[in-house]
Amino acid sequence: MKKLKRFVVTDADCFVRGGTSDDPHVIPLPEINFDRLADFTENNRFPVMHEVFSEDGKKIIRPARYAGIITLKDGTQIELMPQIAADRDENALVSKNLILRMLRSTIEVPVRAVDDLYFKKEQLNIFEICVRMFTDEVLDVVRGGLKQTYVTYQGNEMFVKGKTIYSEHAKKNFAHKEKFFVEYDVFSTNRAENRLLKSTLVMLGKLSTNTLNLKRIKTLLPAFDGIDCSLNYFRDFKASVEDRGMRRYLNAMKWCKLFLLNKGTTTFFCGGKVSYAMLFPIDKLFCGCIATSLRKQINREKYNFMTPEKMTNSLSNTVLDLNMEPVSNFYVKSKVDDSAINIVFKFYDFNDYHGADDGNTAVVFPVTEVLNRKLDGIKKNMYLVDLMDIDGSVSVLNETFFL
Repeated sequence: MKKLKRFVVTDADCFVRGGTSDDPHVIPLPEINFDRLADFTENNRFPVMHEVFSEDGKKIIRPARYAGIITLKDGTQIELMPQIAADRDENALVSKNLILRMLRSTIEVPVRAVDDLYFKKEQLNIFEICVRMFTDEVLDVVRGGLKQTYVTYQGNEMFVKGKTIYSEHAKKNFAHKEKFFVEYDVFSTNRAENRLLKSTLVMLGKLSTNTLNLKRIKTLLPAFDGIDCSLNYFRDFKASVEDRGMRRYLNAMKWCKLFLLNKGTTTFFCGGKVSYAMLFPIDKLFCGCIATSLRKQINREKYNFMTPEKMTNSLSNTVLDLNMEPVSNFYVKSKVDDSAINIVFKFYDFNDYHGADDGNTAVVFPVTEVLNRKLDGIKKNMYLVDLMDIDGSVSVLNETFFL
């Protein structure tokens, strides 16, 4: 198998067209790949990458606050990671753990807890990790048996069953009086949910480059023999059933939506100048993670936790204000005296922060300023939240804001 060209980059890095560079943060790309990346950047509705110009007038492409993977047509992989640790290898490991931890606060991505072997042994990127988790869910479905339902069948048969479709019967059997074109219901596994699972497996089998993931997909596909691939994703998702009997399918169907529908800020692209791209907005994930933690830990007998109307834990909601910045205001309202506290998170790029630790916090990406604004607008406190110990961080916030 051809060895893939792979770049793991952070906000501190940038791409230039061709040439060479002695600077480890300046990465030369062949002209054709640089143009592919530039085209993807210019035609993407979300600011995944920024195009800027150097002092000598050369175009530079710099990552924005997104995490994930971009795979170009020739197989070149560009993995975008937040800058947390100074060492690149350590940063790749810690960043993926952090991203998956934040993804667990979303409602669309059914991320399971994983161990470090996902990162250390196989060096999986975010896309391959998601493929692995999807195959885990499909394996659970297959082991429990594929669900069946009554589906409509039409065919030219030697017997009469159900009802005869006379318009088709007249066309097909003018010279075959022994046959009948009939329609009837059969109890089959060829239902919408199974068609979507098979379609997702087939698609991922063409995109994945991980040997174990490909082996898993190849092993799972025979279980779907006799089941068609979905011809209309939206129609089949609409026909999908989400009741107690289909509980085993729930997480697998969430992965199918992620891979097949290509909508929202959980951006999964296929085609164009890239083979595929799977990217998550770090700021959005961070807001959702903090909101989830605070919502769970405040004393609900004393306080109500509120978020702005557009702030949800759904990645399909962009939650951007007029300046294309993430909405990051949370409100805590006292049930006793109706006083309210507004918690504001401000995001900064890692390289733009020039402050110092106070010994009790760790600076991580994104650097976050938390402002406690009392009703009189006088008191303001600043904290840097340590995302590597989110529970400890929230306990600090609890002591500061809620007691």
